[in-house]
Amino acid sequence: MRKNFTLSTTAFFLLFFIVSCKKDSNGGSPLDGNWAFTSTSTKGTSTVVADDGNGTIEKTVTTSDYTSTDNKGTVSISGGVMTSKGVSYSVSTEVSYIYYVNDVVQDEGTQDFSFSLPSFTSASSFKVVGTDSVVFTGGASTIGGSTSGTTGAKYSISGNTLTMVVKMDTAFIDNSYGFPAQKHDVATQTTILTKQ
Repeated sequence: MRKNFTLSTTAFFLLFFIVSCKKDSNGGSPLDGNWAFTSTSTKGTSTVVADDGNGTIEKTVTTSDYTSTDNKGTVSISGGVMTSKGVSYSVSTEVSYIYYVNDVVQDEGTQDFSFSLPSFTSASSFKVVGTDSVVFTGGASTIGGSTSGTTGAKYSISGNTLTMVVKMDTAFIDNSYGFPAQKHDVATQTTILTKQ
C-alpha cells in the first residue's frame, strides 16, 4: 500500500490547480492579460487508512513539499476567458512517509518521486469574488480524471506576478489500490504566473 499510495497522492496534488477558466461577468477582471506559467508548488499531507476486515488496520501518512521545474506554457485571460495552452512541468523530489499497522509505526522514511506533466491545453469556468478571490465552478484537472464542484483560490498581483493559492481538504473512499481505502488529502498549492 505504501508505494502506490505515495505515487497517487503526489500525482493528485500536481495538477489540482492547473485550470483554465471562463468568467461569467460582463467586465474585465484584474487577472486579464497574457501570462507565462512560471511554477506550481505543493505542500501537503495525505492519509490512507485500510481495514482488512480481520482486525488489522493499515495507515500511511505521506508528506509532500515541492516546486515544479522545466515550466512551460501560457495562460491567457481576456474578456472573461482564461485559457491554458501548452502547460507542462516536471517534479523531482522526495516525499516522506510513515506506515502504521494498528497505530504502531512499522516503517518510515523517504521515497524519490519524479513526474513530468505532458503539455496540455484546458478550459473551465471561474468567477472573481471580491478583490482577492476566485471561485472555479467547473472543477479542476487532476491526474486520472477531474474534480467536480466548486474550488476556490486566493490571488494577489505584485508587479508582473500573479500568485494563486488553493487550499485543499478532501476525504473520500479510494478504490485505486485494489481495495477500498479511506483517503484524506490536505494541501496548499501555489501557482505563479508572470505577465508577458
